[in-house]
Amino acid sequence: MNNLYRKAFKFAVMTITILTANLLTGVIGDLLTKYKSHYKPLTYTLIAMAIITVILYPLYAKLEIWLTVLSSKIVRSGKSLGGRYLGLFVSFVVCIFILAYFYARMWYHIDLLGILIHGKILDYF
Repeated sequence: MNNLYRKAFKFAVMTITILTANLLTGVIGDLLTKYKSHYKPLTYTLIAMAIITVILYPLYAKLEIWLTVLSSKIVRSGKSLGGRYLGLFVSFVVCIFILAYFYARMWYHIDLLGILIHGKILDYF
């Protein structure tokens, strides 16, 4: 059983890490594209690539460590509420919801929390 939990935990942490890193990459890319009209195409491309590397390299290097520590704390707190597996599941769902909120905000400029509160979630599926 412990091996199953370890695999589930690793899957949850890896999924959250991938989605968080992709979200941050998208945000940084969106910020950079606002300035692309100020430079010639190749100049902008090289500058943007350098900025992305300088920002994301250390972030990627630390992100999995930070998320593992954060996930461990979340799961430990969830574990006390409903057991180890339920705590992991609830923590994973909460993290996915938070990421979905920011993705929906970034891609469609919608407030997922507001949609849920007003009971209009089915209008968006």
